[in-house]
Amino acid sequence: CISPVPPRGMPLMQRPHAPIQRLDDAELASLGVELFVKREDLIDAEISGNKWRKLKYNTLEAISLEAPRILTFGGAFSNHIAATAACGAVCGIETVGIVRGEEADLQNPTLSMAVSKGMSVVRVSRERYRTLTRGHLGE
Repeated sequence: CISPVPPRGMPLMQRPHAPIQRLDDAELASLGVELFVKREDLIDAEISGNKWRKLKYNTLEAISLEAPRILTFGGAFSNHIAATAACGAVCGIETVGIVRGEEADLQNPTLSMAVSKGMSVVRVSRERYRTLTRGHLGE
C-alpha cells in the first residue's frame, strides 16, 4: 500500500527520470555492439543516482509520519551526508548528520555544503560511532 505523497514530499516525486544515452564508439560498433548508459548523475545535482533512490522513500515516509527530522550516519566526506542535507532542504525537513571522527573538519566541502543546507552536524569519536552503528549499518 502506498500512502499519498505529502505536499512537502512532492519535489522528490517530480524529479526527472535518468535519461538513457547512446554512446558512440567506433571500436564497439565494429564489433556490432551498441552501448547505452543510464545517466543517473543527471537526476539532481546534489541528490543523484543511488543516493536519490535511497533517500526518496525514506524521506517520504518520514514526512508522512510527521517525523521532525531525519538522522543519518557517515564519514566527513560522505556523499550520503551531503545528499541527505540537500534532500532535507528540498523537502523542508530537518536533518542531522552523525559524523565519524571528532577531528572532522566542518569546513571541508562535504560538511560545509551539508551545514549550508541546514544540517546539524554532530562529530563523534570513531569508538562512539561504532557503538552507535553496530548492528544497524551491517557492521
